Amino acid sequence: MKIPTAILLFLLFYQCSIGQQLDFDKIQFRGLHFFSTKSQIIKTLGNPNQEFEPQYDCGGLSEAWQGAKYYTLKYQNVKFTGNNNEKYLIEEVDFKNESSVVLLYEDHILNRETTVEELVELFGRQIKEQINQGQGNGQFTVLHEIRDDGIILETKDGKLIRFRYWTAC
Repeated sequence: MKIPTAILLFLLFYQCSIGQQLDFDKIQFRGLHFFSTKSQIIKTLGNPNQEFEPQYDCGGLSEAWQGAKYYTLKYQNVKFTGNNNEKYLIEEVDFKNESSVVLLYEDHILNRETTVEELVELFGRQIKEQINQGQGNGQFTVLHEIRDDGIILETKDGKLIRFRYWTAC
């Protein structure tokens, strides 16, 4: 009986130490989900400052790789990229120049005041490993457990300055 209890305790502490697994469904920007339709985005944020085809060479948002055209809706501090068939995803949020820019991850607020320590609490293992390799500042990649994509969290002076979608090439 002692061995199963020890294993259960180990698994419990191990799960706590690795933080949450990346879940795109937990990400929101001004009430918009990570994956939103173009009409939802425009209804919430108004017309974009710029709309263009990003022309990526490779990856999940590449016309050449996916066989579909992609469009970017660029606003002051946020970019959405996608199309009408697959929805648009939050491609980038820039926190560094605007204190009112907020991204939600479940009930956690991510903004320019979010510290590296708070990011470690949220995404544990993946960020801890990168810090242990000497990356105290810079970019932290958090990979999705099942999909071939993730996010990049960029920090400067120990604070979050940018959130970006990442996809493999």
